[in-house]
Amino acid sequence: MDGILLVDKPENITSNHLVQKIKKHFKQITGKEIKVGHTGTLDYFASGLMVITVGKATRLTEYFQGLDKEYIATGELGKITDTYDRQGRVIEEKECKIDEDQLKDIILSFKKRYLQTPPPYSSKRIEGKRAYQLAKKGIQVKLKPKEVTIYSIQILKIEMPFFTIKVHCSSGTYIRSLVKEIGDKAGCGAYVKSLRRTKVGIFSVENAIKLEELLRMTEQDIESRLIDIKDALYFFTEILLDPVFDERFIKGQRFKVPYSIKGLVKVLDKNKRFLGIGEIKENQILQPVKVFI
Repeated sequence: MDGILLVDKPENITSNHLVQKIKKHFKQITGKEIKVGHTGTLDYFASGLMVITVGKATRLTEYFQGLDKEYIATGELGKITDTYDRQGRVIEEKECKIDEDQLKDIILSFKKRYLQTPPPYSSKRIEGKRAYQLAKKGIQVKLKPKEVTIYSIQILKIEMPFFTIKVHCSSGTYIRSLVKEIGDKAGCGAYVKSLRRTKVGIFSVENAIKLEELLRMTEQDIESRLIDIKDALYFFTEILLDPVFDERFIKGQRFKVPYSIKGLVKVLDKNKRFLGIGEIKENQILQPVKVFI
């Protein structure tokens, strides 16, 4: 079993626990240890799409991590929690004095590129420790802001003090931080009440398998839902090698190719068999990066 599996994560389970459940099920139905990974965590309380790598595809995790994301989030104005979400402890409450139209203007003002500070309870590393590990011990940490892009932000519902938004954003954007920033701009703070990831790149939660359903599936059922590695890497330019060069690529040798593009590429042979990932450098030289044969 090699490929990408789209899984709909339920609420109240960690991303790592979900991976372990899938791994255990695979061993039960195949009798073998199969590598399973994920391409980006979802918070414990959040639900939605997780792109799961299976078998040889676990070697490609890094390439999926940078894909854009889409989320649907509900925030509550007037309360701030230490985690910026419903799991946290309320540390401040303020009266919210804005009306619905003002809130709409504030929300839509976040369609931009800007420097966003991650929440104190996040997986960011600080001197080898995760930020949330330090936060749990009461250690205050200063996290570096990161440039993020909100490509679009759609208001789905406002029922004061609650608001629901759909956000299309760059990888690395924290929706918990975004909701708090909306609340801060409104003058009363806010936290995330619910969060669901609906898209990762072109992959949609509508095509995902619910975890409880996956854990009842047979090996054949799962294989029928696996997205082939070659197809999953839709975001890479595809190049075809002449037969004489197939073996050279597989052996990790560098050679010139008739392509004027630069950067990472998906390498196939003339029969469209996936050989691996390469990088075209100066002077049209192809350098094998990850070989899959």
